[in-house]
Amino acid sequence: MRFRHRQRPPISTLDITPLVDVVFLLLIFFMLSFGSPMQGSYINLPEATEGQELSLKALSILITSTEITLEGAPVALEALEELPVPQDIIILAEREVPYFRVMHVLDVLKSSGHERVSLATKPVIR
Repeated sequence: MRFRHRQRPPISTLDITPLVDVVFLLLIFFMLSFGSPMQGSYINLPEATEGQELSLKALSILITSTEITLEGAPVALEALEELPVPQDIIILAEREVPYFRVMHVLDVLKSSGHERVSLATKPVIR
């Protein structure tokens, strides 16, 4: 008695499940390593005993001794005039930044019609 060997049909589909797993893991890795702009750069904020929480919809302007950044991207001072007027703006300035730099940013925002500008501080823990 002679048995016939069955031939398997050729595989015509590509299994992409491992590829999806790898892409998902890479996505998680880059999201965790990139983080948010405010968490990536630590600044030493001045302290205050009273205040309100930050608005989640506000734009953040970070003033350091070397540069001014808007939402984590370096920006020129003149570009702040083009921000939308009804937008809430929060200024985060390091404690060591000279006062005139903060006032200069405030002047540019006020002269362009912005009225919803806040200064961020670090709460004092009692």
